[in-house]
Amino acid sequence: MDHVVHRSLRTTGLLLLALMAASALVVPALRVGAQAPRTFVFGQSGDAVKLDPALIEDGLSARVTEQIFEGLVEFDGATTRLRPALAESWDTSPDGKLWTFHLRQGVQFHDGTPFDAAAVKANFDRWQSQAGDPFHKPAEFIYWTDVAGFDQLIDHTDVVDSATFQVTLKGASGPFLLNLALFPFVIVSPTALQSSVEDLSQNPVGTGPFKFVEWVRGDHITLAANDSYWGGRPQIDQAVIRVISDNAARFFELQAGNIDMMEFPNPDDVRTAQGMSDLQVLLRPSLNVAYIDFNQFVHPFDDVRVRTALAEAVNRQGIVDSLYGGTGIVAKEMLAPGMLGYNEDVPAIDYNPQHAKELLAAAGMPNGFSTEFWYMPVDRPYYPNPQAIAQAICSDWSAVGVKCDLKTKDWTAYLADARGHKLPTWMLGWTGDNGDPDNFLFFFFGSFPGRDKPNYNTWDNAGVRDLLLKAQRSVVDDDRAALYKQAATTIRQDVPKVPFAHTTPPLPAKAYVHGYIPNPTGTEFFKTVTVDK
Repeated sequence: MDHVVHRSLRTTGLLLLALMAASALVVPALRVGAQAPRTFVFGQSGDAVKLDPALIEDGLSARVTEQIFEGLVEFDGATTRLRPALAESWDTSPDGKLWTFHLRQGVQFHDGTPFDAAAVKANFDRWQSQAGDPFHKPAEFIYWTDVAGFDQLIDHTDVVDSATFQVTLKGASGPFLLNLALFPFVIVSPTALQSSVEDLSQNPVGTGPFKFVEWVRGDHITLAANDSYWGGRPQIDQAVIRVISDNAARFFELQAGNIDMMEFPNPDDVRTAQGMSDLQVLLRPSLNVAYIDFNQFVHPFDDVRVRTALAEAVNRQGIVDSLYGGTGIVAKEMLAPGMLGYNEDVPAIDYNPQHAKELLAAAGMPNGFSTEFWYMPVDRPYYPNPQAIAQAICSDWSAVGVKCDLKTKDWTAYLADARGHKLPTWMLGWTGDNGDPDNFLFFFFGSFPGRDKPNYNTWDNAGVRDLLLKAQRSVVDDDRAALYKQAATTIRQDVPKVPFAHTTPPLPAKAYVHGYIPNPTGTEFFKTVTVDK
């Protein structure tokens, strides 16, 4: 079956004309002057949701906050190895419970507030108390609770002196230090923390290589180089993250020189870029998974036969071949290949529409059923063209009698509704934050499900939860791998989600862009970038 969706040439042409006019107004205004600033313009598929790092859970927001803020540790180059950031060094007790961080001295936040151990503790206290601001407005720190599980892991924190900060855990944790490198666990100015949670998102203040300048919602975010950055001033004067939602329009802007780099090109545009002397295509190492999710609080998705039928009805290989432009492979499980605990013995989900029909009949639905199917309004690394992929999935489902009502909505609302269990079935995915399997599987299946819980999980399997908790608390890789492989077997049997694809996302850029280092986590820094125009 041909899953390629053809776009109206007239519509695309009108859109590109409009973008040419908009670019003539916006980009020169950002670049003109007696001495034009060295500007790096990145075109992304959607707008940031929030700029308060503790609250965000999406890569579009994280791309911005990673330039403004820093944590105690950060990922090194193109790897998930750690290097010092605001902590120059650290050590741990023999039992793995006490972590001591020796902080970098002489660092200031962008507002002039000194960075010290008290500032670090102020952030840890905020996260642990789940208070969004001094007015005790509650906040959902999704990464603190559901991804890292720090609310259950951390016993207390202490300021030893201005340059020494300690964290005491309730038990040893294999991924603890890796989790500290995640984008929400960066240090916000304690002065800024006295603001309301809304002000924190509008005026982010960190220690990073770039300072926040402005946010024109739906259009662009501008950052300026931090002249006093402890690691040395960036070589570019400003960075602009432009919002261009259409893939083809984004590539047009790159060709025209109105942006310097972009994400999520159409597959044909990747091939075009690879053949152009003034463009280059960087590939981000794979550490992601696309999946189809089910709300098991809603019938018939509480029936494993229905979930299995929907999984077997989709020709994932055909869709990946047609719509991923050679940068995707079909996913077999919810971990990316090569990760600790990836289970080679777990059988793949075969494309078997006949068996899917038989399963639906056994579940009491020989003629199928109708359902809403929600697709993301923005391209993501694991779903390069969500609408076209959703249409292809629904086409396959219709062949076994399942009729789709395709729907989407604003990205912020989409994420909130998925987390709030308001959708029956939907597309989503995950880019690993630190390379550890806990960051995938504990987030997907380790949190206790419930209608009032801020997580995406509606599959209640106590056995898998216990396995994931044991793996999280172990510091022996062989033991952790065995536990993850055991969990993968049960996950495959129950099909709580359908693993769809893994990708090596392409990042087209102008040939004069140097120093951009793709990282498998998607945590990528502008501080190393140069633009030699």
